[in-house]
Formats: sequence, C-alpha cells, structure tokens
Amino acid sequence: MRKKFLIVTDRIGRGDDELGATLMANFLGYLAQAGSAPTDLILLNEGVRLACEGSAVLDSLKTLAGRGTVIRSCITCLRRFDLVDSLAVGEIGTMPGTIELLTGDEGVVTIA
Repeated sequence: MRKKFLIVTDRIGRGDDELGATLMANFLGYLAQAGSAPTDLILLNEGVRLACEGSAVLDSLKTLAGRGTVIRSCITCLRRFDLVDSLAVGEIGTMPGTIELLTGDEGVVTIA
C-alpha cells in the first residue's frame, strides 16, 4: 500500500467519544492486519495520544511499525499535551517534515 495516513484525533468522528475511540481502535487494529501496511502514519493534535503510554492502540501501532510503517508524532502537539516523555512507539516529527510527507507522491488519507 503506497498510502500515508494523517490522523488528527484519538477517535473517529464526533458526538459519542466512547464510540469514536472504539472505531479508532478497530480501524487501527484492522489496518495492522491488512494485506499491506501504509508507508506512514502522521499523528497531529490529539492523534499523538495514540502513540503514547497508556494508549489502547499501542499494540496495533507497534505491529504497523514492525511491518515498516513509519509513525511520526508532532513535537508541537506532544509538548502541548505534555506527552514528549510518554511517546511509546514511533518517532518525533516536525511540521517541515510533515509538509514534505504530505506533498510527496503517495496518496494521503485523513482520519478525523
């Protein structure tokens, strides 16, 4: 799969936060088991919470990382939520790096 996923929240959709968290967990779980893995996951805003200690989806993200997906969490967002020291999977990303990834040749799918 030559796709990048931009994830800007720790849940999918608005309204019922518990349902949204379940949908995100299901999405990432199935994505981790899909035939091919995305090239990148770019985590912005509350999406960075997914890659931090205590996240319910760490196993799925670790599976994706093991399959070659590069997971990048926004440093500005990690700082805003005081999570820099809690990052448990992937690497710290920057806005210039994010722009470079989003303007590359692969398609980008936004999860919000």
